[in-house]
Amino acid sequence: MDKSDIEILREFAKSTNRSIEVKELLYPRTGISTTQKYKRMVYIPNNPEKTSFFIWFNDPYLKVGQTTIFSGAFIPLSSKVKTRISIRNRYILDKLNIFKQSKNNKIGNINFDSSVVISGNPDAATKRILSSSKVQKQILKALEIESYFHISINQLNIDFVPELSEKSSISVINHQGWEVDKTNIEKMFESIEKIRAIIE
Repeated sequence: MDKSDIEILREFAKSTNRSIEVKELLYPRTGISTTQKYKRMVYIPNNPEKTSFFIWFNDPYLKVGQTTIFSGAFIPLSSKVKTRISIRNRYILDKLNIFKQSKNNKIGNINFDSSVVISGNPDAATKRILSSSKVQKQILKALEIESYFHISINQLNIDFVPELSEKSSISVINHQGWEVDKTNIEKMFESIEKIRAIIE
């Protein structure tokens, strides 16, 4: 029998000497559906100092337009960072669609701006972070782990992690599902820790 994602994550935490917190909330069955639905929240601190967290979230009943599933490595940011933005790889179709380009979504580094798409309008505090060539380098490296990964700032509700509750945050995110590949988890932890070391 195949192991569940949570079983895989428990084994990962144990094998790497990390703690793990798992929360599962049972939704009542509705109508004639026989499938049991859960809201699942899991997080693993990277180290005893809890300098970063890997978070897994899934809620099938969130409102339309909200992210129902994601996983990624997070660190807190200065409270001055209020903006909500997403940074992803720029693809050929993006480069062909000149109508989507906006001066507000450019940081000022030609190499960085030509490599990514920034959704949202960075505020002054966010621009100060993203204007660092060292941060830009680490963002581009993080986006190389998997082509569908994003960098996310303040887009996701992670208040179920006490250390990150009601705080601004930046993360390396998989929006497509739960990341359970051990190598990718460690790479995402490494990327977000390198960003933390630069901006602290």
